[in-house]
Amino acid sequence: MTIRFPAPGDAGRATLSVTKVGPNEIEYEVKSGNNRSSGGARGPGQGCLTYLRDRGSGNSCGTLAPTRPSPQPGAVVIQAATGTDGTALLHIVSP
Repeated sequence: MTIRFPAPGDAGRATLSVTKVGPNEIEYEVKSGNNRSSGGARGPGQGCLTYLRDRGSGNSCGTLAPTRPSPQPGAVVIQAATGTDGTALLHIVSP
């Protein structure tokens, strides 16, 4: 599955590709301008947050609450997480 959305700043469009999904598992890759980032989660309650900014991106992975992340000024936030019931959750939050 591929999702396209406006990238922050002047980067144009970004692309999020879900590369793997299953019970308690999700993996993805994000492309925005010349930046690429990838992340994934395995096991109940795990996840990654990717922050896309006009001058780069960054990831943070580990134990996450399955709630939607808060909007961040000047950034698109992508959260991929696994729920405690075996589901995979994906959120894209823009400012």
